[in-house]
Amino acid sequence: MSNKIKALTIKVHAKTELQGVQYAWDKIPQLEIFTRNIIIPEIAVEQDGGAAVNIGTLVSGIPTVFARASLFESALNNIIDQDAAASGLMLFYKSLVSEWKGFISCIALNYKDIEVNRVPLVYSDGKKINDTENVYEPTGAFGNSLFERQPLWCDQSLADNAEKVPFVDVISFKGSVVGGTSPDCFLFTAVSYNIKDRYPFINVQSGRFVDPLKSDLRPEELYKIYGYAKQILDNIQQFRQHFNNLSSDIRPSYENISACLQDWIKDMVKYQEQRNFARLDNQTPPEVGALFALPFSKLFNYSTLLFGSEGIITQESSSELSIPFDPKDLLLPDATEIAQIDFGKEGVGTRNYLSNKPILLLAAETKGQSNNYAYFALPLTPLALNVFGANLDALTGLSPNSNVRSRISALYDPNDKDGEKLIVHLRLFTDTGNEILKQVVYKVTQEAIMGKDILMWPNFISKQWNRYFLYSEIPHNDAKFQATPFIGNVNDDFFRIALDEKGIPFYLAEKGRALSIPEMKVQLHVASNNAVADNKYKYEIYESNQPFKGIKFAHAGMDCGFGIIRYKSFGDDPAFPWNLLNTTRTLSPAFLGVDFGSTNSSIAYYSDSDKMIKENLKLTNKRVSLLSTDLKNNDERPAVEDEIFFFQNDEILSNSIKSVLTIHDPRRIVNEKGSQSDFLLAQAVKGGFPCFEKNLPIDTALDNRYFLTYNRVGKAELVYNMKWSTQNIDKSYKTAYLSTLMLHVYAQLFVENHEPHTLKWSYPSSMGKDLLSEYRAIWDSLVDISPINNGVTLKTYPPSDLSDIGDVQGSTWSAGNDTGGSWGTSEEIGWGSEVETQKKEIVEIPFDTAPIRFDFKPLGNKDSLSEACAVANYLVRPNGGYSLNPGELVLCFDIGGSTTDITALCQMSGGKAMIKQNSIRFAAERMAQATRYSPNFRTVLLKMCERKGISIQGLNKGENKFSENTAPYYFEQVLDRLEHTDFNTFYRLVAAECQEMMSVNLYITGLIMFYAGQLVHKLRTEIVRSEDAPPAVKNTPPKIRIAFAGKGARIFDWFNAVDPSAANTYYTQMFIRGIGGEAVAKKTIMPVSQNPLKIIDINSQKADNYTDVKYEVSKGLAIPTDNTKILVPANKQAIEILGEDHFCIVMPNGEFKYLESTNSITPEMLEHIGDHFINYPPQGSQPCPRFMDFADLFYKVASAMFGLKMSSADFMAGFHDMNIENYIKGIPEFIEAKKRKLDEQKKFDYVAPVIILEGMKFFEKHLLKGIKIQ
Repeated sequence: MSNKIKALTIKVHAKTELQGVQYAWDKIPQLEIFTRNIIIPEIAVEQDGGAAVNIGTLVSGIPTVFARASLFESALNNIIDQDAAASGLMLFYKSLVSEWKGFISCIALNYKDIEVNRVPLVYSDGKKINDTENVYEPTGAFGNSLFERQPLWCDQSLADNAEKVPFVDVISFKGSVVGGTSPDCFLFTAVSYNIKDRYPFINVQSGRFVDPLKSDLRPEELYKIYGYAKQILDNIQQFRQHFNNLSSDIRPSYENISACLQDWIKDMVKYQEQRNFARLDNQTPPEVGALFALPFSKLFNYSTLLFGSEGIITQESSSELSIPFDPKDLLLPDATEIAQIDFGKEGVGTRNYLSNKPILLLAAETKGQSNNYAYFALPLTPLALNVFGANLDALTGLSPNSNVRSRISALYDPNDKDGEKLIVHLRLFTDTGNEILKQVVYKVTQEAIMGKDILMWPNFISKQWNRYFLYSEIPHNDAKFQATPFIGNVNDDFFRIALDEKGIPFYLAEKGRALSIPEMKVQLHVASNNAVADNKYKYEIYESNQPFKGIKFAHAGMDCGFGIIRYKSFGDDPAFPWNLLNTTRTLSPAFLGVDFGSTNSSIAYYSDSDKMIKENLKLTNKRVSLLSTDLKNNDERPAVEDEIFFFQNDEILSNSIKSVLTIHDPRRIVNEKGSQSDFLLAQAVKGGFPCFEKNLPIDTALDNRYFLTYNRVGKAELVYNMKWSTQNIDKSYKTAYLSTLMLHVYAQLFVENHEPHTLKWSYPSSMGKDLLSEYRAIWDSLVDISPINNGVTLKTYPPSDLSDIGDVQGSTWSAGNDTGGSWGTSEEIGWGSEVETQKKEIVEIPFDTAPIRFDFKPLGNKDSLSEACAVANYLVRPNGGYSLNPGELVLCFDIGGSTTDITALCQMSGGKAMIKQNSIRFAAERMAQATRYSPNFRTVLLKMCERKGISIQGLNKGENKFSENTAPYYFEQVLDRLEHTDFNTFYRLVAAECQEMMSVNLYITGLIMFYAGQLVHKLRTEIVRSEDAPPAVKNTPPKIRIAFAGKGARIFDWFNAVDPSAANTYYTQMFIRGIGGEAVAKKTIMPVSQNPLKIIDINSQKADNYTDVKYEVSKGLAIPTDNTKILVPANKQAIEILGEDHFCIVMPNGEFKYLESTNSITPEMLEHIGDHFINYPPQGSQPCPRFMDFADLFYKVASAMFGLKMSSADFMAGFHDMNIENYIKGIPEFIEAKKRKLDEQKKFDYVAPVIILEGMKFFEKHLLKGIKIQ
């Protein structure tokens, strides 16, 4: 019997069956062939070769922890032909190879969901097996089980003297472990894992990896898998070399794996051909990045280091400006929720809607809704934003003709079962034609940004400019959405985003505070904080000395994309800001003249380069709306919050600037340095903004405040009529108004290639020196406003009338006087003594005696000027001014809101001279004041609005807010909406529907003309007496030319529009009555013409279209006095008249010295009114004959032509109630002058003509009541 037997325990195919010798061990030759042919029981399999049961659970019982890896190695070594028939173990191996391919595909397609963690297979105490206390600790035990193969599992790249320990890289997919790395098979899967999500590389029944070629792949998915498989195949040889130093018995060989990959790649080509996909040719691997460490990084890592400059992508750096980048770092992580921006119906239905927007966002087509679009923050990283730079327009498809071919596109799916999705595709093209594809699916924020705006000012950026402002209705610290601006680098040739050392943009604010950035100046002026948490309108205002580049959007504190500001370098689209960084402007010197008025302000400038006043200076809109539009029609709706709390968008001529300041809620103002509130509120922007708006939702009004009502912000407060206020808070507001207004001016002049070098400002002649000194400090503070880099320091000139500022009565320092005014010179001062002896003051008030000595000198060019003086300079300007012949006297009334400034000009020895300047507190605001009492005025306004199609909130739209407090406001609003040709229509409508207002107009204008007559008589008298007047002037009675200036000058048009002839007669007769009657007039003046007879010329030189209205002062300030060579008196004493009879000086001896109405009036007289200067009509005489003379003519004309309802008895009652002494003592300016003398020993400096003071009292106490009579 033969001793050869068959094996009993292992069954193999017959052709490989081995013969053994009984009771002897034999080596099996060709063991691999033997094991390959082992017959195992059939296992139920699926169509794809996968087992219906988890064979891995059986294999795990094999006594080695690396059995799983060994199985994959065996599978790859044994399954050479995927198409060959297989059964049993070979069928299982085949399923493992399919799983191996699925694992590779998972990394290729979803590398962002992959996490790799290296686990060293050593004991945690660092000891060897013989020394450790826990031999069975898994990691160390697993390493021990590698035995002689341990070096293969170590990192061979370590230095020879470094300890090499075995390791395994554990791979997780979406947080769950799915496999690991092996030097034998590259990858192996875990025994037990189950992926529920649907992917082309997952078997939906088993939840395990599977060859994706058995699934339906999209072309881009196939391209990525193909590229990745090629990447692994191409790097196998490099990977193998990693183990070259190992002994040959453990050194791996990867011929079978290479063959497997090659076959798989061929299968992909067949797959592509069957489905008619684009050819698989040089497909770029997916940007897996640095997921794996050595040595597996050689196989599985791939990142394309490319270089980008303004969207041109190269594989090598083309210049030092090129930015190196990895394509995978261009899109935000897929865990980012992207913010949606809702532009309403217009945005949804308009293709290329963003092409007209100054902010770069991402447009997406809406899935399932043709021609519907949605808009999102850019899902690009700051790196990508800098790589594409100025060609982001091309990337987003807004510049299709650009030579930049790369594109980002998106599909918005609002109906995805897992929430709204944004599928973003990024296609990169290199200069060699290579295409790199990136796709990320993002979630979308549950809410959209809607109805919010972000505005910036100015609408240009330049290396010569350093003050940029941004207004945001999406505060950086708001609860829902946040928007944080960041800046660009002006020193970068492409104005890229300025980044910190970590590559992060300089975001300008955090937690309610501006960030401190080296070498940059950033401020958060207005913030949204807890103090205003109850207010549903949120806004904040930034300032930066570097231009803004873009906005980072966030939702609930999580970043959700970017918006980039689109600067233009050419074109004229006002919706876009201009990039002037590469342009250096030559800025010509500009000499500014600024007239700050109670109601309106005016600005003009003289160009040093053009040697002329620049006409029609217009403050144009320099705001840029990023998320909405700034084309707001205030004829249809009132101004909204962003129009009043930020720089103005109404374009306005610089002679029509309202002296109105919108102030912020003080709780919103950021106080970085703990400053005092008055200092804080005096700052530009923080203190508020000038308001140019013509339609405001006014609720109520006070004498110097308007209160607006909004649905969102609630109450808003506007300050007006600031000029004469002495309140500390109003000083701050005046400073803030002028400071912010100057920013408007600087910006406008910058675009007109000018820069302010000097500034002259104006003031009324009647302004007290304390207030004048306050204004000097305000104007001097404006030198810090300049936004021009390396510009000149603005020179503000002091007022010419402050030469004796601080002058006090008596001598302070002279010794030995006996006036009691010196320190320590007399015991009679008696401080602290029990008995204080006072000498009774002896008052001796001077009155007209000697002639006035003018002592003329040229008007200096380095002084700010009184309004009267500025007007004089304007009136004698070259090209358009008065010629001023020797036989002429020009009297100009600059009628403002609060004051009327008077200038008198004539020819004197040496040339044109100003012989008088003063101001009276009797002006156009009296008309506005009267509207409070007029019962019919609202009717006139409504009819005028109807005729012109004007809509004004609170007047003819919305809730009726017209009241006696708001009437002046609505009066101004309507007048501001009228064209020049509309005014006469308005005046005639007033005459027809509201005759009481015409009566008021006749009163104001008539009194000014009456006063003009009185002044002419006084001036002529003084000229004749003066030694400064040449004989030709003394001997020739002058022709009188009366001019009107200022916006208030229109009050002289009212009567003229109704009946020009009657108006001329009325004003001429008032003038003659003022001069003293016809007989006096004939001796004092000459008619302007004899045939036809024209006694005086009334404003004949006015321009028909009033182009220079309110410019007279500012232009007079701006025009260099070297051009006009006007003379002014060195003696600044005003020639002011008493204007009323029955006033007398009580002489020291008790004698009453009566003065004529033509006598001068001085501050000394008014200081002692009621004591040493009294009104004492002789027995049986009228109480105020000069005023009564004026009132007589007024009453006759007003009652006859305009139905004035006051009776003659009403007038007589007013005359007898005049009591002018007590009235004068109650005037605020009188009280202030008294207080200054008492507290500061300064001269009493209040003076005014009594005739005007009488007119003021009668107006306030009687006429306003009289016009209410129906």
